[in-house]
Amino acid sequence: MNEANKKNTNDLSLVSLLEKRKNNIGSLEVVRYEVQMINGQPKIVISQVKVLDTNGKYIKFAKLKDVNPYLSKYPISFKQLS
Repeated sequence: MNEANKKNTNDLSLVSLLEKRKNNIGSLEVVRYEVQMINGQPKIVISQVKVLDTNGKYIKFAKLKDVNPYLSKYPISFKQLS
């Protein structure tokens, strides 16, 4: 399987996982992000999101593009930058 197909399969598996476990997803936690100046304005650039169940336990790490459809459906928190 080439890299492009493997990536598409991984993306589909994440979407499938989220769809199957939709009732168990409790929240999303932004764990990798940075503040950048873009066009003179501070912007938050998100790299990775952690999907948590209703008890706050880890389900899966995800890229923002994979969880974008779910952002308005679940509470979101940001891990404090060190």
